[in-house]
Amino acid sequence: MSTLKKCLSLILVLVLSVLPLASIGASAAVKADGTIVRECPEIIVHGFISSDIYYDKDDPSQGTVWGWTNEEIIDFVKSVLPVIAKYFLLSDWDTMAEEITPLALDFFDGVFMDPDGSAAGNSGVAFEYPPAKSIKANSKLDFDYDWRADPVECAEQLNDFIDYVLACSGCDQVTISCHSLGGIVTTSYITLYGDSKIRSIVYNTTAVFGETYTGELLTGKMVLNGEAVQMYLDLVLDGVDNEELYAGILKAAQDIGMLDLICEFGNVMLEKLSPVLLPKVVVPLLAGMPSVWAMCPDQYMDEALDYIFNTIYKDDPTDRTGLIEKIENYNTLVRPYKTETIKKLNRDANLYVFSRYGYSSIPLVPSYATLSDSVIDTKYSSFGAYTADYGETFTDEDLSWMNKKYVSPDETVYAGSCMFPDQTWFFKDFPHAINSPLATMIDTLLYTDFQATVDTYEQYPQFMRYNRTTGEVEPYTVEVMEAEMTFLDKVKRFYKTFMDKLYVFLQVVLAAVTMVNGIREA
Repeated sequence: MSTLKKCLSLILVLVLSVLPLASIGASAAVKADGTIVRECPEIIVHGFISSDIYYDKDDPSQGTVWGWTNEEIIDFVKSVLPVIAKYFLLSDWDTMAEEITPLALDFFDGVFMDPDGSAAGNSGVAFEYPPAKSIKANSKLDFDYDWRADPVECAEQLNDFIDYVLACSGCDQVTISCHSLGGIVTTSYITLYGDSKIRSIVYNTTAVFGETYTGELLTGKMVLNGEAVQMYLDLVLDGVDNEELYAGILKAAQDIGMLDLICEFGNVMLEKLSPVLLPKVVVPLLAGMPSVWAMCPDQYMDEALDYIFNTIYKDDPTDRTGLIEKIENYNTLVRPYKTETIKKLNRDANLYVFSRYGYSSIPLVPSYATLSDSVIDTKYSSFGAYTADYGETFTDEDLSWMNKKYVSPDETVYAGSCMFPDQTWFFKDFPHAINSPLATMIDTLLYTDFQATVDTYEQYPQFMRYNRTTGEVEPYTVEVMEAEMTFLDKVKRFYKTFMDKLYVFLQVVLAAVTMVNGIREA
């Protein structure tokens, strides 16, 4: 018996000795002075329109194919407006479209891919690997790629770059931060080459599961309406001087029907010009990029392929077999395995998901009221969040089945339905294209030596918000929300709550009256 007690005592001593060490290891990502300990290289895979694409990748002096000066944009608009004015008065839509076409083709020259989905001419990125001696265990490196191209091809390039970085640094793993389209490229890489070289990864508002508006555009679902335009212009004006004044003017224009009237004119333009501009400009520009097809949600894919290649290009003799093969290449090798790939990655590495919300989608599609970061649906970038529409909040019925822990303070996002509820963060009022305020948080999570959650760091709770004044992210709580609510906001919230409860009360009264009447009749 005494021997047993000694053994148990020894085991207890060992456990008590190891626990403090484990605790130290768990916080090894951050030193006492706040310095992040970077133990292996970090690779950043940026998104759509992130890398410079040159007309001639071997001669960057010829300039880039995307990114125009204000002067160039104004010149293009000046060249198009007289054409629209002239032929609008004559109701000659076909001639208007034919004359706009060369102007648009010239403006977007260089962006277009060849009909087979490959880069036109010698256009592409001029990405040179950093010198081997400059790559250390604590290096932070950008991976540049042609964001127009087939993600499967980009994944192969990413694999080569990761191997180079590991060989130069002497490490056996990297961390990855991917954003937007970069999430598709990264997931393609993991699907095709495995996840053994990844220690930690942050999916930073990515398009892995698509964008609803991309699916709608690829299936020809385009429509303008005043409410959608008002929502989107509210986003565009977000943070500008006299924002409230402009918002008021927009609301007034919508209330008196002016925006709807403008949109009716816009819809007429779309209808009349589409037969020429769609097959000659719009579709070759967007649907000619394999990457755009990868951003199409699964449920739109079959309809999109049929619409583009059997409707828009029905009578076009151009051979697009190569493009279709690239699209199907992704659809066969990556698309069916996205969820399986990510779940396996979560078992093999530390995985984090960032999602943003607070904005509507683009005003050119039926899904304009989808909650998003102005580009990617929040439900997709979060891998499954349940969301209210833009400008709306959850109903009492919604809230009745939700775990309150996962409900955002403004009751518009529910994290409990996400693929990884405790590893997913949400950032309110955070536009899609901004990333720098998240750098410290991303690095902290990437270099935490265990799987952190939304409860690990006090400064990084599940719900955050972007503070336009400071340019930083900060915890978003009910207290913060209420402190920033205007008197009008509070009145609106009270009115909505009152009406919801009144509706429920009336439903109960109606049911009771019906029951009483039924009893009397019996």
